[in-house]
Formats: sequence, structure tokens, C-alpha cells
Amino acid sequence: MGCTPKTALAVVGFNNCELDVGVFREVMRGAADKLREAKVVLLGGHTVDDKEPKFGLAVFGVCEDGNYVTHKGACRGQKIVITKPVGTGVLIKALKEGKLKQEDLKEAVDYMLTLNDRASKLMKRLKATACTDVTGFGLLGHLYNICRASEVGAKVYFSKVPFYDKALRLIEEGVYPKGALENFSFVKGILKSDLDNRKLLLLSDPVTSGGLLFTTYASEEEIRQETERLRIKAWVVGEITEEKVIEVLP
Repeated sequence: MGCTPKTALAVVGFNNCELDVGVFREVMRGAADKLREAKVVLLGGHTVDDKEPKFGLAVFGVCEDGNYVTHKGACRGQKIVITKPVGTGVLIKALKEGKLKQEDLKEAVDYMLTLNDRASKLMKRLKATACTDVTGFGLLGHLYNICRASEVGAKVYFSKVPFYDKALRLIEEGVYPKGALENFSFVKGILKSDLDNRKLLLLSDPVTSGGLLFTTYASEEEIRQETERLRIKAWVVGEITEEKVIEVLP
């Protein structure tokens, strides 16, 4: 939203009868490291007994200039920009199934460890009018949320979307998380595309610690200049349209 995080509460689900408490300790250590990097104070939180481990943060922040960005605000003719590749869900699924090694995830892990603070600055400098992160609903799901709130449509060019090495090949081999199918089912009613469904599944892949997806009138040159100043990557993957469909092109 273009705001500055200040404090956080941790929400943890953990079963210490089945899992070593050392796992919990490492999760909290990683969270503390990232909160410190983001200059956020952990105020406390809640821990519950849960068979499936869970961890999350409820974060509170401020918007000093009063200008925050939401889903609603995308306009026809704007570019659609994304700041991290997609496909983490596929890679993690493949790792669990023994089809990838830990070292195969290095690029994805590096991106997942990268905060979105510089991406937020990029979004504000480019005067974005609509923004979301790309997480559990996948690129198409989160783009749909922007389009629905803004009452617009979008064109996405598959060849311009950044995705992790091996992700598409794994999907073609039938390796993808259930969430990718659920996300695809969520958006297919407004999709318009002649692409193979496997490519659309990649764009529906649930992302862990993804980047920002935003809309802007900025030119390609302005985007390039700002990404160089902030030392961040960003890709223009499409544009906002008037017709209320999401068209995915090659």
C-alpha cells in the first residue's frame, strides 16, 4: 500500500508433541531477523497447539504522506508491472516430491528472503494507482482482484512474465500444488486465452513471499531508470484494458 510498517504480532500454530521445539525456535529466529531488517518491533502474539505448523505476522504501519494505494484505481492504458518471478509453489511441491534438490531453489529462496520495501518505493515513485502483492492467489488471482475492484480488464503477455527456471517444465510433468488448480478455477470464468492450460496454471501458482503487482502510466524508460536507482528488478507484463476480461496472450 506504500506505507511504512512499524509493529507486528506473531500468530503461530505448532505441535510440540510431534515436532522438535528447535524448529519453532528457527522459525522465530528467521522472523526476528526479517523484522529487524524491516525496522519493525515485535510486540507479542499468540501461539496455539496445531497439528499443521503455521506462522504469520499481523503488521501495523503508517502512511506518512497520506497517499496509500489499494486494489481500486487501475485505469485503462496503464502498464502492469511485477517485481518478483512466479512459480515458487511448483518448486516447493517438486522439492517435497524429491524431484528437485535444495540447491535448485537458491534463486527462489533469495527472492523470498527479499523484503518488498524497495518494491514499495518503486511503486510510489512510478505513481502507481493500484497495487497488490502476489501471494496465495497467484498472479492471475491477484490481478483479477485489481480488475474487479477497479472495474477494468487486463492483457497479460506470457512471454513477458518472469518465472523460475524449471517451473514450467515441472508443470508439464504434472507437478504443481492443488492451490494452482483452485486459483485457475477461481479466475477461468473471466479468462480469455488460447494458451495451453499448463501455462495458465503457472500464472495461477500460489506464491510464497512474492513481489508487488501494480499499475502505472510510467514509460518503459522511467521504469528502467527507477529500477536502476533502487537496485531492484521489475517486469512490464501487460496493460489494463476497458473490456472486463483478463486476456492472456503468448
